[in-house]
Amino acid sequence: MRKIYRNDYGDFFFHVKDNTEIINILENTINIPKRNIYFFSEVKNDTLYINNIGKFSVFKMKNKYVQGNTQTFLDFIIENEIIYSILKLLKKINIPFTVWDLINFYKSGYTFRFLGNENEILAFYIVKNNKVELMEFSVYNPSLILQALNDIKNYTADEYLISLYPSQEKLKNALKKYGAILQKEYYVFVKGNHGIHIDYPNKNDSKNLLDFFNTIFENSETLLTTADEFDLSEKEIKTLIDFSNKNFGFRTLIARYNENIIANCDIQWNLKRRRIQKTAKLGVSVLERFRGIGIGRLLIKNHITWCLENPKIHRLELEVFSNNPKAYELYKKLGFIEEGKRREAVYIKNKYYDIIMMGIITEPKNIFLENKRG
Repeated sequence: MRKIYRNDYGDFFFHVKDNTEIINILENTINIPKRNIYFFSEVKNDTLYINNIGKFSVFKMKNKYVQGNTQTFLDFIIENEIIYSILKLLKKINIPFTVWDLINFYKSGYTFRFLGNENEILAFYIVKNNKVELMEFSVYNPSLILQALNDIKNYTADEYLISLYPSQEKLKNALKKYGAILQKEYYVFVKGNHGIHIDYPNKNDSKNLLDFFNTIFENSETLLTTADEFDLSEKEIKTLIDFSNKNFGFRTLIARYNENIIANCDIQWNLKRRRIQKTAKLGVSVLERFRGIGIGRLLIKNHITWCLENPKIHRLELEVFSNNPKAYELYKKLGFIEEGKRREAVYIKNKYYDIIMMGIITEPKNIFLENKRG
């Protein structure tokens, strides 16, 4: 088996040769924090309880000019609106592509080409060394596909490979009409809710969340709220889960293990105050016996990635007590910058501690500019 990579939403991707490898991976990842596990398998799976989402295919194409209407494809432009539009287009693919995946392709010298504008990307592809790693269209229109094939001619030799994903069956069939020959094919399976995993809470989680918060506040000296000050009811927690508060934007994640909630991480932003409505504030809590294995890191990275991909958010901020150096160091490693202190602002067990304010600007343009091509 070979781990291909792990994205910043927490998904694992593995290349496997048989079902035995899948079973081994499932056994070895029970206690590793994650979102979903994707398997690119050389064999079908008819026995394991994992979801088959289709086939990943690699085709060989021969370069030839195909007559059709032509519009000008453009080189990639490092602008937020273009990046947001590309990411929106890639949501059509049922394998998650993140802004960090695009950055890694860009940093590695891949050519990005697109057709459209900042409001809508009609077609997009990534190519390097005679291989199109990624291609997607707003609609599988023959005219758009022909224009893309003609543009790819400029960046490939006489023959090249193209990778297509399970949700792109219509595109696969269209390319076969233009001479695409199948070279390799993998069955793609996904396993969610496995072992320690992160998820969105649902309406049935309100009681479990209430119990989680009561446990956290009873045993923490690094949070502002104490156990006797926590006064949210189960009904109010259910309201938060339903995202029904009109004055605040709210995105929350939890980590589960054996149906129990073991961590919570949320971001909130004020929709009523226009001048600060693009600033979100983050809070994270992990049960003590599950700390130190990467749950908090994964939850925060998931939120950072979501903010980078979301034009509604420009800035993510948090506060941490000076008696919590491990959390402070984690936030620094994840890109948060210390911006100031409220000196001796909290009083815990006869001692004063600072509140350290930290923030990160979540514009994808900045990340692209920081990651120059190799």
